[in-house]
Amino acid sequence: MKNIVALIGSRRKNGNTATFIRTILDGLTEEGYFIDYIFPQDFQISPCVGCGNCFSVTECVIKDELPLLQKRILDSDLCIVASPVYVHYMTADLKRILDRCAWWVHTLRLQGKPVVVLSTCDSNGHRTVIEPLSEIMTFMGANVIATVNGSQVPNQLNNPTWLSSISEEIKRRIKKYIELPPQSNVFLEKNFNSMKQCMIWKNEILKGKKIENKELDYWKENGMLEYQSFSDYILSVSCINCCK
Repeated sequence: MKNIVALIGSRRKNGNTATFIRTILDGLTEEGYFIDYIFPQDFQISPCVGCGNCFSVTECVIKDELPLLQKRILDSDLCIVASPVYVHYMTADLKRILDRCAWWVHTLRLQGKPVVVLSTCDSNGHRTVIEPLSEIMTFMGANVIATVNGSQVPNQLNNPTWLSSISEEIKRRIKKYIELPPQSNVFLEKNFNSMKQCMIWKNEILKGKKIENKELDYWKENGMLEYQSFSDYILSVSCINCCK
């Protein structure tokens, strides 16, 4: 059974964003997909304190339920990340979660996982969540396969024709990519090459020094420095996972 995680940045479990996602995913449970809906209030997650330890030590200094949420995302076959537009940006709840996952940005931790990015708004802010959230997901190593905003004005969220068209297209992409091994794209390759150069530089700077660096250790332990492309790296990871 394929596992879809929907990380929803709204605390309204029956609000526009949650309803929009359920409309898109309607029917997939009956087709054998498991859908895991996650809301901010489901986990006790503290704000980032900006200590930087997540980049240098083995674990975050804050002891809360973030690792449980991270595990559900990492264990999924496909992830949906969504937020209503608040003051032309994503909600503070979703941003808090992403801030606490900061080291994923330097390690491309999502490793080509297919991700759908969604947002909802009243009348404006059509791109102010979609674009930055898609960039963050890409920096975290996700392969963003679809993005869409649903708006009250013009009337989209209550327009059956529009909803049906969008839902069918996103479901088509979900069914396609969830069956494929993790995929790279031109943006991920650019990100991988940039971060690889940073890690090579860090490795030289820290050589011979007894200084821990979690993200550099991650690159070394997973052999990421040995690959010329992100595509080759995630292919090797997929092959290893298939053999387990």
